[in-house]
Amino acid sequence: MAGMARVRDDPRHPDPGFAELYRRLPDATDLEPWLGLARTAPPPVLYLGAGAGRLAVPLAAAGVEQVLVDAHPGMVAELRHRLPAAEVHQALIEDLRLLRRFGLVIVPSNILSSQALVGAAASHLAPAGRLAFELANPHWLAAGAGPGFRILEMDRERARVEVDYSAETVQEAEIELVWPEEIEDFLANAGLRLERMKGNPELGLEESPSYFVVAVQAG
Repeated sequence: MAGMARVRDDPRHPDPGFAELYRRLPDATDLEPWLGLARTAPPPVLYLGAGAGRLAVPLAAAGVEQVLVDAHPGMVAELRHRLPAAEVHQALIEDLRLLRRFGLVIVPSNILSSQALVGAAASHLAPAGRLAFELANPHWLAAGAGPGFRILEMDRERARVEVDYSAETVQEAEIELVWPEEIEDFLANAGLRLERMKGNPELGLEESPSYFVVAVQAG
């Protein structure tokens, strides 16, 4: 790995190289389950951790009105450049204060891996609103993950990993782990109830690199 650029995803200490890496990634072409969820929710959708817009831009092109949030100033600048008509906020999820509430809050990356963050995201839900998010799958990691993805350390609670994005760039990350079989307790402790959970339909839950969770407020 000598000579390769290394970037870190650390929302409290933003790495300029992390935003530059995401600017170079192609936009998403598979918009599900986010597009389907958005089409059943009242607009706008609150998108937490919107990054450089690789999903937000095609969702907007598909007609989804969004309020976009990211903690990284470079990501926020890119969002404002690519979606100048969108409402964009720079904030950590736990520090975000908005006056309105939303019928759908989406977090399509491994961000909501603590009950505090899940609770902070859920605080923006309107009554009967849904929180939909994606988590790294610990079963996939424990099985050795996949090409270009290296497990440096892993225990039941967290993993330290490296991800090759190109021949020149490696992303370093520390991941808090939420096991699928424990998701109901995880949500309940944040005042939420599981509506549904799924992995990649072609792979099954335990073989998917990530899994998706849709939750509603308990009670």
